[in-house]
Amino acid sequence: MTSKTLVLSIALNGYQWMYKKELSTHKKYAQKQGYSHQAVTRPYVSALGVECCWLKLTLMRTALLSGYDTVLFLDADTVVNASCPALSSVLENEKHIYMAKGYSKRFNSGVLIAQNNELTTSWISRVIDSRFNTVQKENDVGWGENGHVIELSKDVNFIKELDQKWNNTFDHHLDDYIRHSNCGPMRTGFLHNIFHKIVFCFSARILAFVNRNKLVSDRKYCQDILSRETNIILSLYPKLTRK
Repeated sequence: MTSKTLVLSIALNGYQWMYKKELSTHKKYAQKQGYSHQAVTRPYVSALGVECCWLKLTLMRTALLSGYDTVLFLDADTVVNASCPALSSVLENEKHIYMAKGYSKRFNSGVLIAQNNELTTSWISRVIDSRFNTVQKENDVGWGENGHVIELSKDVNFIKELDQKWNNTFDHHLDDYIRHSNCGPMRTGFLHNIFHKIVFCFSARILAFVNRNKLVSDRKYCQDILSRETNIILSLYPKLTRK
């Protein structure tokens, strides 16, 4: 029987090697707290390109529906410090989803806590279903799921804002629990910046190749890629479904 709490990360398209050190801190945190842990590192190259970040939502939803009480998702470029407390220290009644705000003063989904609740899974499904919708300019981050998360989090009373310590994207001097380099002030390394540019370029080429015989507007086809990759990952990582 697995723990009722899952720590989940996704590291594809080279991120599994670039952020190997960071991913090890996720595992150490899970072991310390007695949580289940899974870093998704295959398939090594995702047909979704940089849009593979949408997998965090489909996999979290599956994990919750399979019986996990709580799922903590961590972006591959987050470092969990030894001082990070148990998730129970922030959980509240009537609050089911937890995120901190990043340097843009908007929710950053790189650290996302979700508790098993019908409201939670319905909200996650709503975000996934909005994948092809255009978000308002004030919520847009340029790519990925985060802009949709920001837009659909507004005025949702079961979403709780976490202290910045749980997802520190900009304060180098903060005594934080989780430090997140992402695309902001924390990502200062030359190699990391070059790597991300290469990944974005390579991902664009992958998507162009995969979609070469399809219309860009063929949403069903694009959605099928997300569903297909979700199912492939679930077959590779049985721990994502609680048994």
